[in-house]
Amino acid sequence: MQSWRWLYPGMKLKRWFFLIGLAIIVFIVGFSGLMSAHVSGIHLRPAIIIDIEDDLKRLKFVDFLFMILGIWGFVLGIRRLMFSVLTVYAPAREKEFLNVVYEKTRLRRGPRIVVVGGGTGMPNVLSSLKQYTSNLTAVVTVADDGGSSGRLRKDFGTPPPGDIRNCIVALSDQETLLNDLFQYRFKAHGDLKGHSFGNLFITVMKEITGDFGRAVEESSRVLSTRGTVMPVTFEPMILQARLKNGKIVTGESNISKSKMPIERILLKEKNIKPNKQVLKAILEADAVVLGPGSLYTSVIPNLLIPQVAETIALSRAVKIYVCNVMTQPGETDDYAVSDHVKAVLNHTGPNFIHYVIANKEKVSPKLLQRYKTYHQVPVVLDEAEINALGVKLIKSNLLNHENYVRHSSEKLGKAIIRRLVI
Repeated sequence: MQSWRWLYPGMKLKRWFFLIGLAIIVFIVGFSGLMSAHVSGIHLRPAIIIDIEDDLKRLKFVDFLFMILGIWGFVLGIRRLMFSVLTVYAPAREKEFLNVVYEKTRLRRGPRIVVVGGGTGMPNVLSSLKQYTSNLTAVVTVADDGGSSGRLRKDFGTPPPGDIRNCIVALSDQETLLNDLFQYRFKAHGDLKGHSFGNLFITVMKEITGDFGRAVEESSRVLSTRGTVMPVTFEPMILQARLKNGKIVTGESNISKSKMPIERILLKEKNIKPNKQVLKAILEADAVVLGPGSLYTSVIPNLLIPQVAETIALSRAVKIYVCNVMTQPGETDDYAVSDHVKAVLNHTGPNFIHYVIANKEKVSPKLLQRYKTYHQVPVVLDEAEINALGVKLIKSNLLNHENYVRHSSEKLGKAIIRRLVI
């Protein structure tokens, strides 16, 4: 009997139920007249209406009018009934509700895009693309072995949640406070120092559900993400780098510390199985976006799983690589755009990338001087070498013009979507 509570005084629902019922009756009256319907010899329409029609020589105008009024009343009643229910839960948010419905409908029509990577660059591209589509899938590397993620990986035997957490927050549709909560990092002394709340939340959720994939899904649901975040695999990933001198460096956090150039990235484990949902998303995608992010420790590790690279190669999707704006010490020192592309192709195969998006905007002298102290310089845009690789270059102004050198989320999103629309 709980449903009767909706008819209590003050709920503002009874009037709309009455309007819907009246609209149905009016529609039936008009429809029966139009079809000259009779049941058991009794006309379904009131006698007064019949008399009026006789006077008007049985014109059908009244029938059409009743049907139109019935449809209009029914639609109005349903609409107002929905809003009355809404105001019970969210008073004074009727207009906001309409905007949300329109926005979600628009985003559901957007292209299916899979973004592959990790690190700090991936959330930037996700936050830009979520303005154009909700059909987003973030495929995230799980090779991180440093910081809070590394500690949780070691203590709980779970895939590192840090990059996944950042992607969930980037796709979030929630208020800033909840985002800040997931990104909050404990500063006090003790076991929690250095851990982020989001990392702990995902880890605890994994312990409760017994499944890391389920933990990521539930965390995404809490933040109402516009898209899906998936680890590239549920199995442990340990990165190794073969340097130019032949030395092998093990561990993601150790690779960038080496001063010797990297020749190739490897996986210590053999026959790692991919997340099957990742393969499905790639095959259904309209576009696959690689990067931006650390070339050897965020982007390429996902492609070291053979089935992932093979599925991307076989997919009919447009393959786009977003090149970093600045070089990264220990990984891409003195790299030009073509060197980034060559590294991806050397780990996958020819024709793996259709387009490369690169920044052509100049970095301010002040910022150049600051980044020089960190041994970072802008990635050189060498157009001729890129064309020789058979990859189409998309050069654009992509800087954010703030106190650090990074892709502008808005400009990067437009550059990617423009390529899919043209």
